[in-house]
Amino acid sequence: MKAKKTNILYNSNIMKTLYFIHGFATGPSIWQKQIEVFLKDYRVILDQEQIKPNDELYIIGWSMGGWKAIELLFELRQKVSGLILVSAFAKYVQGNDYPYGQPLALLQKLERRFLIDYKLGMHYFYNLIFPDKDQQRIIDALPPPEKKDLLRWFEKLRLEDKREFLPRVNVPTLIIQGDKDPIVTVKSARYLQQSIPGSKLEIFGGVGHAPFLEQPDKFNACLKDFVG
Repeated sequence: MKAKKTNILYNSNIMKTLYFIHGFATGPSIWQKQIEVFLKDYRVILDQEQIKPNDELYIIGWSMGGWKAIELLFELRQKVSGLILVSAFAKYVQGNDYPYGQPLALLQKLERRFLIDYKLGMHYFYNLIFPDKDQQRIIDALPPPEKKDLLRWFEKLRLEDKREFLPRVNVPTLIIQGDKDPIVTVKSARYLQQSIPGSKLEIFGGVGHAPFLEQPDKFNACLKDFVG
C-alpha cells in the first residue's frame, strides 16, 4: 500500500498511533515494510500535522530523524506513550567530551561528495547504508534537494547536540542499532541507553544502518512487542 498524499494511513477506529520519521536524504516511503504490517492494527502517520488530540502516540525516529523524535517528545509531552530511536544518536560528530560519534573528516568527505554531484553523493551514501543494492532504486525516485538544504543538513550534523535532553526523557524508550552500521557507532547507541532512564537497547547482529529494511521481520516484531 502506498502512502496517500495526506501522509496518513489508518484504521479510523484505532487511536494508538505510530508516527514514522525518516532520516537524512530519504523520504517516508522508506518505511513501506512497516506501513504494510502496522496499518492492520494501528493508526500510521508520516506527517506531524496529522497528529490528533486523542492520539496515543509512539514516535519512531530513524538516524537524523531521531533528533526530531526527541524534540517532539518534549513538544507534545502528554501525548507520547513511547519513543523508538533507530540507528540514532545524541550528537553525530565526536569531540573531547564525546568519543562516541564519528570523526569530523568522515562527515566532511560525505559533504564534499554531495556538493560536487548530488546523485554521485547519494550513491556513495546509499552504498554505505544499503548492503542490498536493490534498495538503491530509491535514489532515482528522490528529487535532488536545494544546495541550501544540503548545507543546512550538514551544518546540523556538525553542530546539533541533544545530550542535555536525554536524562529528561520520561517515556518508555526502545533503542535499535545494527552492529555493522558504518554511519552510527554501537557506542553511540549504548550512550543513548545509558543516558535515557529505563531505556532498552536491542542490537541487531550483522545489520547496518537500516535494520527495518535489512531485517524487517525482526524489526517489526521488536516494535510490535514494545508498542503492544
